[in-house]
Amino acid sequence: MSVVPSPSILRPRDLALLLLASGDLRPRKRARDQQADRAGLEIKRRILEQVVALDPEPEELEAALTAMVDEMGPPSGPIRAVAAVVRDEWQMACSAPEWVSQLLSEAVNNSIDRQNSPTGGNRENRD
Repeated sequence: MSVVPSPSILRPRDLALLLLASGDLRPRKRARDQQADRAGLEIKRRILEQVVALDPEPEELEAALTAMVDEMGPPSGPIRAVAAVVRDEWQMACSAPEWVSQLLSEAVNNSIDRQNSPTGGNRENRD
């Protein structure tokens, strides 16, 4: 039995921490140049880390994301798109608690994998 936080107690900071820990920010193995993928994932990581640092109230998340887009500066298009994805993921977490449970499971599994890794979890030595 897994514990699923209800949307009333889930905060944007909690979701950001789960997304950061879930492995969602690693590029998939592909037979093509992944420079654009990595750039997008780095933007998402920066946004999620700012959400963690700011810990906005749920009803203030969209305003906080808009402020982040403005603060990060040009080019704002990719940043705005990633911020919209984070907003959409927040809305999904509130309406689909089973997804939050899945993220929690992935975060735990990634933590265990990093602990058992011969590199000791050093991100630069993976992939």
